[in-house]
Amino acid sequence: MNDQNRELLFNNQFCERVQTLRKERGWTAEQMATALGVPPDRYRKYEKRSPLPAYLMEQFCLVVDCDMEYLVTGKRKAGASRPSEAGKRRA
Repeated sequence: MNDQNRELLFNNQFCERVQTLRKERGWTAEQMATALGVPPDRYRKYEKRSPLPAYLMEQFCLVVDCDMEYLVTGKRKAGASRPSEAGKRRA
């Protein structure tokens, strides 16, 4: 696999994780955009084609209750679990 294909694969998987984590939290894209302080159309871009920029990653992880390692790599730390249904917050 060449570098361009690896980058495309990473970007697609990263954007997919962002969308999945937001949905698991039970939030709309508009709610997440508000929580991150960005326009909704820009946030939607982060779920579809352009990875979340570094300056928003920490806040995103706090909102969806995930660690940065999982957000970036898709791999959970040993012993880490997914947020429970009961732990979901609503905006």
